Amino acid sequence: MPRWIVILSVAGLLIGEPVSFLASAAQAPAPVPAKPEKSESPKAGSKRAQQKADDAAAEVLFTGPIQRFVITFAPAEIQKLRDNPRTPVQATVTVGTNRFEKVLVHVKGSAGSTRSVDDNPALTLNFDKLIPGQRFSGMDKIHLNNSVQDPSLLSEQLGRHLYEKVGIPTARATQALVTFDGRELGPYVLKEGYNRRFLRRHYPDPSGNFYDGGFVRDIDQDLDRDTGDGPLDYKDLQKLRDAANLTDPRRREAALESILDVDRYITESAMQALLVDWDGYGYNRNNYRIYFEPRTGKATFQPHGMDQLLGNIGKDLEMPGGGLLSRQLFDVPTYRDRFFSEIDRLLKEVFTAEILDAHFKKVGARLMPMIQSLPQDQREWRSEAIHAFQDRAFRRIEIAKSRLESQPKPIRFEVGGVTALARWQPRYQRGQVKMEATKLGELDTLYIQAQAPDSVASFRAMIRLPIGKYEVRGRIRTRGVQAAPDQRYPGGAAFRLSGGDHVRLFTGDTEWTDFVHPFQIHDPRDIELVAEIRGHSGEAWFDLKSMHLKMVP
Repeated sequence: MPRWIVILSVAGLLIGEPVSFLASAAQAPAPVPAKPEKSESPKAGSKRAQQKADDAAAEVLFTGPIQRFVITFAPAEIQKLRDNPRTPVQATVTVGTNRFEKVLVHVKGSAGSTRSVDDNPALTLNFDKLIPGQRFSGMDKIHLNNSVQDPSLLSEQLGRHLYEKVGIPTARATQALVTFDGRELGPYVLKEGYNRRFLRRHYPDPSGNFYDGGFVRDIDQDLDRDTGDGPLDYKDLQKLRDAANLTDPRRREAALESILDVDRYITESAMQALLVDWDGYGYNRNNYRIYFEPRTGKATFQPHGMDQLLGNIGKDLEMPGGGLLSRQLFDVPTYRDRFFSEIDRLLKEVFTAEILDAHFKKVGARLMPMIQSLPQDQREWRSEAIHAFQDRAFRRIEIAKSRLESQPKPIRFEVGGVTALARWQPRYQRGQVKMEATKLGELDTLYIQAQAPDSVASFRAMIRLPIGKYEVRGRIRTRGVQAAPDQRYPGGAAFRLSGGDHVRLFTGDTEWTDFVHPFQIHDPRDIELVAEIRGHSGEAWFDLKSMHLKMVP
């Protein structure tokens, strides 16, 4: 049996769980324990005690049985919400035996998840705006996400669980059932709100500026501030922008260390790469918060909106470059190396099959009663979605390990500044070709044959180089090469850098001939070497032993 748990079979049974749990699975979601939800005004010195009590109440919600939210409106209020979905209106919210009056409700969501009031809208609920001190399970603000982009209902919880393990503050999440204005909307994902209460749980001083990144907005814009006691002059954001925009890498590194929690940012970026969190700040300038902690003056980023994790699990481990900060930070060589080192650590210590297995079993035990309460057709497709998400998570671990192993390693030069070139991989582009590493007499060679008109293929190797001057040397032999030029490149057999031009082209028949390809690196980066043929016909051999890289004074 695979590592992942199958929450439901087609018959609706839990596989691999004790019989006692199966018996309890058929029960309806249990009510939240009745308790007074309106807090007393805290006396002097009692705020910390109140915070602990609130946290304990919230923990019951996030670890206990999944709850049903019944949200009702007066006719005039629901019409206001239809007319202006983003403007809060009053509602009554009942959860178990608890009833909350004058809760402000509005529709939330961005391009992919927004739904109308008469569909299955994602919602934000504020409990204390009209009744100060009113809280639900210790919280004054929650979100009910329709999860239209995550039918498994697991993505937010997995992301939060893994970020929590590496010290990245992230909103807690669970599932819920929602009845909205008399309509059964079914399963939702419940998340706590990002506000001062959230900050108080994670930072010694919650009075700093807490910015909402909004929808596809970068730090070079004046972002909306959720909370903050000081003047709204954006000086902290400006300092972060200025540090990121410094042109000299050494000055940029020093400036970023003074305004950004760099260690935490690199860890978050590495986790985003592993989870294929393409819609976060690093890759898409979206779904993030920034907090400037007053005691350190440094910015920390919090991921948000993690309902699309593990989509393209075959994706390479690319350094994030969508956001300005990510582009500029990972342009610094030190941080590029630390990014891949952090991925290696996470694959060994956090993003592991054992940790995922334990998490999915724990979540499955809570999720099962809710799934069992759904109509049969919904039970089946939700079960399939849950199974598929878990399967992708485990497969991503193995794919990420493979991708990490294939990443270019820093070049180690021998005495004299020379190193052999290895790890060549075939790359087909078009036409009909034959490619193989083969012997020609006593020589080990890279062999490419064009077997049809307009054929293009190559062997490629990725290397990581510091600033400097270099040259690649090698030997090539051709037979019957007829050039197939295109708009970008002339035809023939040749060596070049990816994206660059050839120094010399070989066509027709040539015996073993030396070639030299000089180039210069102005900023530390990964270079792709290309040994190729662009031909209507013919064949080329590259002498593998002769292919080497040399540093040039």
